Amino acid sequence: MKHYKPLVWIYCCLIFVAAGARAQDLKYLEYDADLIPGQVYKERREKLMQQIGNEAVAIFYTNPERNRNADLDFPYAPNSDFYYLTGFREPNAILVLAPKGTNVRSLEDSTTTVTVRELLFVQQRNLVAEKWNGRRYGPAGAMKLRGFEYATTNDKFKTMLPSLLWSASAKALYAPTFRSDLTGEIMELLQHLKSMVEQWSGYVEIRDPITLVRKMRVVKSPEEIALLAKATEISAAAHRQAMMSVEPGMGEYELEAVYEYVFRKLGAEQNGYPCIVASGENSVILHYNTNRRKIKDGDVVLADCAAEYRGYSSDITRTYPANGKFSKAQREIYQLVLDAQKTAIAAIKPGVAWLEVSKKADEVLTEGLFKLGVIKEKSTPAMKKFYYHGLGHPVGLNVHDVGQPIMEAGMVYTVEPGIYIAEGIAGVDPAYYNIGVRIEDVILVTADGNKNLSAAAPREIAEVEALMKQKGVGNLAIQ
Repeated sequence: MKHYKPLVWIYCCLIFVAAGARAQDLKYLEYDADLIPGQVYKERREKLMQQIGNEAVAIFYTNPERNRNADLDFPYAPNSDFYYLTGFREPNAILVLAPKGTNVRSLEDSTTTVTVRELLFVQQRNLVAEKWNGRRYGPAGAMKLRGFEYATTNDKFKTMLPSLLWSASAKALYAPTFRSDLTGEIMELLQHLKSMVEQWSGYVEIRDPITLVRKMRVVKSPEEIALLAKATEISAAAHRQAMMSVEPGMGEYELEAVYEYVFRKLGAEQNGYPCIVASGENSVILHYNTNRRKIKDGDVVLADCAAEYRGYSSDITRTYPANGKFSKAQREIYQLVLDAQKTAIAAIKPGVAWLEVSKKADEVLTEGLFKLGVIKEKSTPAMKKFYYHGLGHPVGLNVHDVGQPIMEAGMVYTVEPGIYIAEGIAGVDPAYYNIGVRIEDVILVTADGNKNLSAAAPREIAEVEALMKQKGVGNLAIQ
């Protein structure tokens, strides 16, 4: 045997080096210094476990990967509720929470068991796949970098699930509704859970945990507010550059490119939603995003564009004149929308109902359109022919995020009144035709009122026109 010892020693060294290299890979998984710390997600999971109680188990799963065409997938985005609890962005992951604790095999010694309260099932490390598609966390990365108590590979989910529920003495199982659009590996992983839910429904109470999680998401934590503020800061900078860059003769797509360049330049991973750059007759289309028309002298440009930063989306809209100067009719409509927005924002504070805030904007718009002669009777129904959407919505992990009827400190809402006057409307002065104006800001509800997170994007007429005298990054020639 002594003749084989050098070979054994070399083999063991190679294993040690390989293991060390894989552990060293972990440091490359998180390049960004401002991610929400794992401890914050752990506190969220603890809060949820307190709510469901010791006789329950909760299971959450993330989104499937989505195919765009052929062998090309869409950029991956995790399920927002799952991400809120985990901060984990890889596909094919499942979270199990067992407040009472459940017994699992020790990761250090497979012959012993340990009691844990949270388990994350993740993709296996696969060095061949990682050469093509980037590094994976694996169980070690999920525990070390994302702060999970216990993580293992997702191929063990099926075999471990029954013992997890039995060991936890679960009388209630919180499991999200199985979506009809589940595909791929996550669907296969969940088939056993789906069968168990169907079989056990007469013995274990089945509940949906999503309502509980979304109530938690309504009020943003300081860490979330910081990321929303950053996403909004980036978005406001892009709007300033677009105002400086726009010229008659540009394509709407050129202005879209300015927004997206600034987003990426300042560190945003992607758009919060498809960018709307609507000029002239397109400005009256709420969700226009073809962005192929040539911008003409005399047009207004309605640009609804915002960045997503670390999973949190902003949402800002600005409207500005293509030639740098509002016409008389454009100025009248713009100022009316701005007055309505300011009135609504001034009403936002804790304890106020969102419907009351919305009503304030409606009153200003109704009075203003009547004075301009756009509507012939001073009524909300008459006004709503030109303003046919809500005043705003919460923002967060989704651009249209979860909210509640009464304002509370820590909530973040957009305020976005608008007026849209299409060409050819009977009884309306043609000077107002093809004028669509929307002004949208991101408002944080504070303890004593509110704060406009997007104030760095000009909205006063004089400020907009002054800024537009400068040149922006969109005016640089491409060599």
